[in-house]
Amino acid sequence: MTRYKIVVRNSPGWRRFAAATLGVSTPSPNWDGAKFAAILAFAAANFSTIRIDVSDALYRHSFMAEGLPPDEALDRANAMGAAWLARHQALIDASPVKPDVIRWSAWYRHADYAATLAGFERAHAIDPVLREAVHDDSVDFYRRRSRPPSLPELEHSRNYLLEELAVITLQARALPSVKLYPGGELRSLRVVRQGLVADAPQGLEREQFAQIKIETRSVAPGPAPGSGQ
Repeated sequence: MTRYKIVVRNSPGWRRFAAATLGVSTPSPNWDGAKFAAILAFAAANFSTIRIDVSDALYRHSFMAEGLPPDEALDRANAMGAAWLARHQALIDASPVKPDVIRWSAWYRHADYAATLAGFERAHAIDPVLREAVHDDSVDFYRRRSRPPSLPELEHSRNYLLEELAVITLQARALPSVKLYPGGELRSLRVVRQGLVADAPQGLEREQFAQIKIETRSVAPGPAPGSGQ
């Protein structure tokens, strides 16, 4: 039997926050099954408020980069989120701290969404710091797949990252929290969070990124029934 332990890395002062946001990347195995259960249990043991950010509709940009038309890409992304929730709803319901589950598309209806996204698009157009960070994140994504991106793929990746910036900014405005994520922070998020993009919409500085490590811990099975041990 394998169990998991969560360790926070490179996030000093994270215990000062009362709230945690679990930034669920629905296609990632790090957010599936026992690993998600370990992350949720860690959050419940350390925070009085938990928000689960189900990043599903965002992935329509990835599916469009693969050639799907926009409507079909959105349907596929939302179906992926619904499937993830169906697999994990029992764990969420059993949590001693009841999480607030928000799917990505809910933020499209936020009163400030359009203006916030437009603000990041303007900042990307005029600020080389953000423009270079977005480009580097896009190239790194395809480098991990052992190939360079095409120009259309770069465009979809740019749209993905700017939308991610807009929504996470709205999330941070709504609930200052620690963002728990099993991986490194994207450069585009980091430069905005650190205030290095002068024209970027404000809010992301209210959230602290915390990279978590999911450590494997093997547990020996107990004695067999009737063994007398």
